[in-house]
Amino acid sequence: MAKKIIKKVKKNIDENRSLYNQILCYGKCYGGYVVAVGAGCTFGANFWVGLGLLAASAGWAYWATHCNKSAKCKL
Repeated sequence: MAKKIIKKVKKNIDENRSLYNQILCYGKCYGGYVVAVGAGCTFGANFWVGLGLLAASAGWAYWATHCNKSAKCKL
């Protein structure tokens, strides 16, 4: 049962490879914004968790702008 599902998922990914690659690329380039918004929302509930998420979004932003210059989704 699980093997059939995995085969169907792999077949679907193979058929739509460019769409999945584009989604993953945009997620890698702009996903830090989602983490930053989550950090802002979390500061009211727990300062330390919000600070951790803010540090994670800063690391993500650094990686996306300085370490990943070959990303196709950059403008």
